[in-house]
Amino acid sequence: MRAFKAEFDRRGIAIVIVSFAELGKLSSYIEYHNWPFTLLADPERKAYAAFALKRLWWWRIFSPAMLKLYLKLVGKGLPRRDYGKEDVYQAGGDFLLDRAGSILFAHRSKDPGDRPQVGHLLMAIDRSAPTR
Repeated sequence: MRAFKAEFDRRGIAIVIVSFAELGKLSSYIEYHNWPFTLLADPERKAYAAFALKRLWWWRIFSPAMLKLYLKLVGKGLPRRDYGKEDVYQAGGDFLLDRAGSILFAHRSKDPGDRPQVGHLLMAIDRSAPTR
Protein backbone atom coordinates (compact mmCIF):
# COMPACT_ATOMS: atom_id res chain seq x y z
CA MET A 1 0.00 0.00 0.00
CA ARG A 2 2.83 2.36 0.79
CA ALA A 3 4.01 2.20 -2.85
CA PHE A 4 0.57 3.32 -4.04
CA LYS A 5 -0.08 5.99 -1.39
CA ALA A 6 0.37 8.78 -3.96
CA GLU A 7 -2.40 7.25 -6.11
CA PHE A 8 -4.79 7.20 -3.15
CA ASP A 9 -3.77 10.76 -2.20
CA ARG A 10 -4.36 11.94 -5.78
CA ARG A 11 -7.91 10.59 -5.52
CA GLY A 12 -8.46 12.24 -2.13
CA ILE A 13 -8.64 8.89 -0.31
CA ALA A 14 -7.42 8.48 3.27
CA ILE A 15 -6.21 5.03 4.31
CA VAL A 16 -7.11 3.99 7.84
CA ILE A 17 -5.93 0.73 9.39
CA VAL A 18 -8.03 -0.74 12.20
CA SER A 19 -6.49 -3.26 14.59
CA PHE A 20 -8.14 -5.24 17.37
CA ALA A 21 -5.00 -4.87 19.51
CA GLU A 22 -4.98 -2.36 22.32
CA LEU A 23 -3.26 0.91 21.47
CA GLY A 24 -0.42 0.28 23.93
CA LYS A 25 0.45 -2.97 22.17
CA LEU A 26 0.46 -1.31 18.77
CA SER A 27 3.31 1.12 19.47
CA SER A 28 6.07 -1.32 18.46
CA TYR A 29 4.06 -2.31 15.38
CA ILE A 30 3.66 1.33 14.36
CA GLU A 31 7.35 2.00 14.99
CA TYR A 32 8.50 -1.07 13.02
CA HIS A 33 6.35 -0.46 9.93
CA ASN A 34 6.47 3.35 9.98
CA TRP A 35 3.34 3.48 7.86
CA PRO A 36 2.13 6.86 6.63
CA PHE A 37 -1.46 5.83 7.45
CA THR A 38 -3.77 6.41 10.38
CA LEU A 39 -3.90 3.39 12.69
CA LEU A 40 -6.87 2.95 15.03
CA ALA A 41 -7.22 0.51 17.91
CA ASP A 42 -10.48 -1.43 18.22
CA PRO A 43 -9.89 -3.89 21.08
CA GLU A 44 -13.63 -4.41 21.52
CA ARG A 45 -13.86 -5.27 17.77
CA LYS A 46 -16.86 -3.06 17.17
CA ALA A 47 -15.69 -2.24 13.65
CA TYR A 48 -15.01 -5.93 13.00
CA ALA A 49 -18.59 -6.73 14.01
CA ALA A 50 -20.01 -3.84 11.99
CA PHE A 51 -18.22 -5.08 8.87
CA ALA A 52 -19.16 -8.73 9.56
CA LEU A 53 -15.55 -9.89 9.88
CA LYS A 54 -15.69 -13.39 11.30
CA ARG A 55 -13.11 -15.64 12.88
CA LEU A 56 -11.34 -18.02 10.50
CA TRP A 57 -11.21 -21.79 10.80
CA TRP A 58 -7.81 -23.26 11.74
CA TRP A 59 -7.50 -24.89 8.30
CA ARG A 60 -7.63 -21.42 6.71
CA ILE A 61 -4.74 -20.22 8.89
CA PHE A 62 -2.57 -23.31 8.51
CA SER A 63 -3.47 -24.39 4.98
CA PRO A 64 -0.68 -25.60 2.66
CA ALA A 65 -0.89 -22.32 0.72
CA MET A 66 -0.53 -20.21 3.88
CA LEU A 67 2.32 -22.37 5.22
CA LYS A 68 4.07 -21.93 1.87
CA LEU A 69 3.62 -18.15 2.14
CA TYR A 70 4.96 -18.14 5.72
CA LEU A 71 8.02 -20.15 4.64
CA LYS A 72 8.58 -17.82 1.70
CA LEU A 73 8.57 -14.79 4.03
CA VAL A 74 10.96 -16.49 6.45
CA GLY A 75 13.18 -17.40 3.48
CA LYS A 76 13.28 -13.74 2.47
CA GLY A 77 14.63 -12.98 5.93
CA LEU A 78 11.49 -11.30 7.22
CA PRO A 79 11.82 -11.56 11.00
CA ARG A 80 8.85 -12.56 13.10
CA ARG A 81 7.83 -9.66 15.27
CA ASP A 82 6.09 -10.26 18.59
CA TYR A 83 3.27 -7.81 19.18
CA GLY A 84 1.84 -9.59 22.16
CA LYS A 85 -0.88 -12.18 22.02
CA GLU A 86 -2.34 -11.92 18.55
CA ASP A 87 -5.58 -13.55 17.55
CA VAL A 88 -4.51 -15.30 14.36
CA TYR A 89 -8.09 -16.48 13.78
CA GLN A 90 -9.59 -13.00 13.37
CA ALA A 91 -10.37 -12.32 9.71
CA GLY A 92 -9.50 -8.96 8.27
CA GLY A 93 -10.87 -7.06 5.35
CA ASP A 94 -10.55 -4.08 3.07
CA PHE A 95 -13.36 -1.58 2.66
CA LEU A 96 -13.94 1.67 0.81
CA LEU A 97 -16.39 4.05 2.45
CA ASP A 98 -17.73 7.35 1.22
CA ARG A 99 -17.98 10.37 3.48
CA ALA A 100 -21.50 9.36 4.54
CA GLY A 101 -20.24 5.94 5.68
CA SER A 102 -21.78 3.94 2.84
CA ILE A 103 -19.73 0.94 1.76
CA LEU A 104 -18.52 1.34 -1.83
CA PHE A 105 -16.31 -1.76 -1.87
CA ALA A 106 -16.00 -4.70 0.52
CA HIS A 107 -13.48 -7.52 0.66
CA ARG A 108 -13.66 -9.91 3.61
CA SER A 109 -10.48 -11.99 3.80
CA LYS A 110 -10.85 -15.77 3.55
CA ASP A 111 -7.35 -16.33 4.99
CA PRO A 112 -4.51 -14.12 6.30
CA GLY A 113 -3.00 -13.68 2.82
CA ASP A 114 -6.28 -12.87 1.07
CA ARG A 115 -6.15 -9.20 0.11
CA PRO A 116 -7.56 -7.38 -2.90
CA GLN A 117 -5.10 -6.13 -5.46
CA VAL A 118 -4.44 -2.41 -5.18
CA GLY A 119 -5.56 -2.01 -8.79
CA HIS A 120 -9.01 -3.35 -7.84
CA LEU A 121 -9.25 -0.82 -5.01
CA LEU A 122 -8.26 2.04 -7.34
CA MET A 123 -10.81 0.92 -9.94
CA ALA A 124 -13.54 0.81 -7.28
CA ILE A 125 -12.60 4.33 -6.20
CA ASP A 126 -12.66 5.58 -9.78
CA ARG A 127 -16.07 3.92 -10.44
CA SER A 128 -17.58 5.59 -7.37
CA ALA A 129 -16.13 9.04 -8.07
CA PRO A 130 -18.76 11.62 -9.07
CA THR A 131 -18.57 12.61 -12.70
CA ARG A 132 -17.56 16.19 -13.31
